[in-house]
Amino acid sequence: MSELNAIPANLSNNFTIDTVVVAAGVGKRFGSQMPKQYTHIGGQTVLQHSIAALSKVHQLNTCYLVISEEDTIAKTLDFSMPIEWVIGGKERMNSVFNAVQTIWQQYQNPLRDKAFSEKASHHTYDNHWVLIHDAARPCVNPSDIEKLITQTTQQFLQQSQQKQGQESAGGLLAVPVRDTVKQIIHAQDQVLAQKTLDRSQLWLAQTPQIFPLATLYYYLTQAIEQTIAFTDEASLFEHFGKQPLLVEGSHSNIKLTFPEDLQFAQVYLAKP
Repeated sequence: MSELNAIPANLSNNFTIDTVVVAAGVGKRFGSQMPKQYTHIGGQTVLQHSIAALSKVHQLNTCYLVISEEDTIAKTLDFSMPIEWVIGGKERMNSVFNAVQTIWQQYQNPLRDKAFSEKASHHTYDNHWVLIHDAARPCVNPSDIEKLITQTTQQFLQQSQQKQGQESAGGLLAVPVRDTVKQIIHAQDQVLAQKTLDRSQLWLAQTPQIFPLATLYYYLTQAIEQTIAFTDEASLFEHFGKQPLLVEGSHSNIKLTFPEDLQFAQVYLAKP
C-alpha cells in the first residue's frame, strides 16, 4: 500500500471547502441569444444542473456564484446549495479573483458572518480550500468530484507528513486524450497537418479544480497586478512553477461550447 493510500480518505472531511461557480460568461460560440448557462434541460437550467451536482458532494460548503452585473435571471432561480452572490469581471480570471477575494475577506473577518466564524475557529489556512467549477459543465459526476477532493487533500497530507515544506499545487479533473492530435500550420487559406503529437502525454483539463485558499488568492492577486493571462486556475499555478495533480474524471463531463453539445447533455441528464 502506498503512503498516499495509507492516509484515511475521511480526513478530507477536516478541510473547509468553499465552491466558486463561474457563470458570468455570455457564451458567444453557443449560438444563442440567451447565455448558455440559462438554457433549459429537463425543466431546469444548465446552471441549476451544475450546482445540483455539486450539492451532492458532502464536503462542499457555500457556493459563491459569479454572475454578470447585467444578469437578471440567476436570482430568480432556486438552487440546491446556499448561494453567496458575486459580480464577475471583464475576463474569467477577474471573475474568479472577485469570488476568491470575497471568500478571503470573510475568512479574514469571521465576525462578519457567524457561521463563517464557527468554521474559521476550527481551521487553519492550510485546510481551507476553494473548488472552482464552470457553470457550463452540468454533466459532472459527483463521484468524480469526491475523488478529486480525496486525492488532492491526501496528497497535501502526505506532503505535510513528510515535512516537505512546500505549498500544495492543488488538483483538477482531467481525461486522457482519445483521438490522434495534429499540430497545424496555416498556409494561405488552408490548415495543414504539420506533425502528430504523442497523445500519451496529453490530457484534457476539466473542472472542478481545487486549490488551497491562501495560495490561490496570492497567485490570483499576482496575476491581476502583473496582467498574467491564464485559461484556468491550473495554468495559473503552472505559471508559478507548481504541478497540479491530475485526477482522472469522465469524458461525459463536457463543457457546453457549441449548440451540438446540448444534445449530449440532454441525453446524459435524462438518465435516472
